[in-house]
Amino acid sequence: LKRVLVAALTLVILTLGALAVSADFRKTVYTMIQKFLPIEMQVTYKVEGEPLEQLPDAYSEHYVQVGFWRDYTQGYDKKETFSHAYVNAAGEIYFVDCSIITAYGQIETFDNEHTVYTTVKIGDKEATLGTSEIPGQVTCYILVWEDEGVSCTIMGDGSLDELMKVAESIY
Repeated sequence: LKRVLVAALTLVILTLGALAVSADFRKTVYTMIQKFLPIEMQVTYKVEGEPLEQLPDAYSEHYVQVGFWRDYTQGYDKKETFSHAYVNAAGEIYFVDCSIITAYGQIETFDNEHTVYTTVKIGDKEATLGTSEIPGQVTCYILVWEDEGVSCTIMGDGSLDELMKVAESIY
């Protein structure tokens, strides 16, 4: 009876071990870490678990600001990352960058000397909003957040409300 119990317990442990490495069973945790340095804000990501291998199918922004068009001469599309640039006739521009968060980590840096950062919500996700202003000329925004293993960044000038709509359309 003791041998049967040990064998059964061993089988249960092996089964749980096999499930633990199964993609359906494991949970990957991504943590965005912000450091405010003297002249820059640094964003790094900590990954616990198995990260994504590529962006989900059709993962992209699904809203384009009225009057803007994609400038295909800037940016790229790959399985793991994309960078899209949008421009309008007035010379305004915004960029949408998304990439998988890798297990070896990645670092993004942003201006901290001329930018004020606050926390905002994009849907149910917490994001960092940076605002830079050249008085009387232009206000630039940067939005940074993590979405289920994908690092998302939007940078641009123009309407903050419109940039938020772009951010909310990324899935």
